[in-house]
Amino acid sequence: MSKAVLFTDAVIHTGRDEAHTASSMLVKNGRIAALDPAETGNARVVSLDGRHVYPCIIDGHIHLLPTVVTSTGFTVCRIENGAVAPHSIDGVEAEVRAFADKQPKGALIVGTNYIATAVDERRLPSRQELDDWCGGRAAIIYTIDGHASALSSAMLKKLDIDPADHSGVLTGEAHERVQGRLTDIIASSVTPRTIARGVANFHNACAAFGISCVGALEGNGDSPKDPTTKLIVHLARHFSVGVKVYFQYTDIKKALPLTKYQKRRRIGGCGDWEMDGASGAHSAAFSLPYRDTGETAPPYYEQEFVDSLVQEADSAGFQIACHAIGDRAIDRIAAALEKLQPHCLHRIEHCEFASDQALDSIARSGWAVMMQPGYSWVDKRYLHTYEQHLPDEMLARLRFRTLIDKGILVCGSSDSPVQELDPWLQMMGMTQFYNEDESISPWQAFRCYTSNAAKAILESDERGALLPGMRADFFVSDKDIFSLTPEALGSFRPQATYYGGRKAKKWRGTLGELILMLLRPPHSV
Repeated sequence: MSKAVLFTDAVIHTGRDEAHTASSMLVKNGRIAALDPAETGNARVVSLDGRHVYPCIIDGHIHLLPTVVTSTGFTVCRIENGAVAPHSIDGVEAEVRAFADKQPKGALIVGTNYIATAVDERRLPSRQELDDWCGGRAAIIYTIDGHASALSSAMLKKLDIDPADHSGVLTGEAHERVQGRLTDIIASSVTPRTIARGVANFHNACAAFGISCVGALEGNGDSPKDPTTKLIVHLARHFSVGVKVYFQYTDIKKALPLTKYQKRRRIGGCGDWEMDGASGAHSAAFSLPYRDTGETAPPYYEQEFVDSLVQEADSAGFQIACHAIGDRAIDRIAAALEKLQPHCLHRIEHCEFASDQALDSIARSGWAVMMQPGYSWVDKRYLHTYEQHLPDEMLARLRFRTLIDKGILVCGSSDSPVQELDPWLQMMGMTQFYNEDESISPWQAFRCYTSNAAKAILESDERGALLPGMRADFFVSDKDIFSLTPEALGSFRPQATYYGGRKAKKWRGTLGELILMLLRPPHSV
């Protein structure tokens, strides 16, 4: 049993409401024993030197395996000096060649964050171009939203797709339904040293941003045995950061053997649970045609199938999370969820362009919504995907404050590695929303990442506030974040982060460190 610690000389924002604070906090065995205690016994005293203390952040929607192994690839496009670079196919070629030339002959080439709408030619590279740039290697380039990709001939062959007469570009369901096999192919090239570095990078990023827990959406149904999901579950059970896994299988039987590792059953997210794709890939299901193509994309599943899937998962005791971006896709999952007499809180992921009727249904049923406003903040200023692809009427449906005003449980998340784990970018996006009259206050934004997110991952008894009985996960700063401007909120970083009352240490990324981590007692995911 560890000795009690009294953290004192602080402004402790408990998260109960915006004004509620304490000046000291007694921590025993990793949990908060009391606030402003009258008796502290022989507790060790730690002064926080008048700093502000906040409950740690919860990122409820990430993809943990890709986040951990992104060090195996490279970022194609980036924002430099207020613009996207590179902004032409010639520039992309230079980036890809520069990376490929440094890799061993048989290495896979994996590029992420390709921004087609910011490239002059407004397209992905072709199969033939990747073959040339990568010297015939197996290569894949993912768009920034992760819902379209360009593959070389060698990578297509690994997927048993004949490259003859194939452009190499995959969008819509053709892209979504090979992600499990692609993940297996990419993961097969990952070494223990790469995993050690990836695990360390993940922990260090979480501590730097003040994150103590994530909701991890893992697995793809097209991989028969899906070994990479089993791997990430095994690793996550030993992480210092809390991980709550959602299995992305529509085959309930495939998820059941893994539920023994979960404290609560969770299923869904993206992968097989996607009702549609994304607007950048022209695969989000809208009721109005895309501005630039004049075409529409259908939801991936018919209503009858969605109804039966949702009923089966709920009856089996799973909390459900479901990806839906376009209004037709949101209507489909909302209609299925509304038919339930649920045993727990369910979630809709993204939920960007919901109709008024769908929002009323979500509010009436009490579902949580997991959103990423940092993406639209970046898009409005640098990518311009929404304005190029969507009609004005659909852009007007991009809302945030309206959901909160309707009483919907709105949560913030990053969708890492689609975006960096950075919660402060997302909160800047909430306080300076795409449609400005939909912006909210810093306090409301913070709740989306703490108390609201804790409820959405079914952990409100453990996380999301600093109150007696809850985990002593917190970060400290000399700033009052509830008074910051949107720009200052976006650049905010904690001075230190504590897990269970212990200051987070920087991970080194060595094999020895990974082995020691795996020797720790496992916990539920």
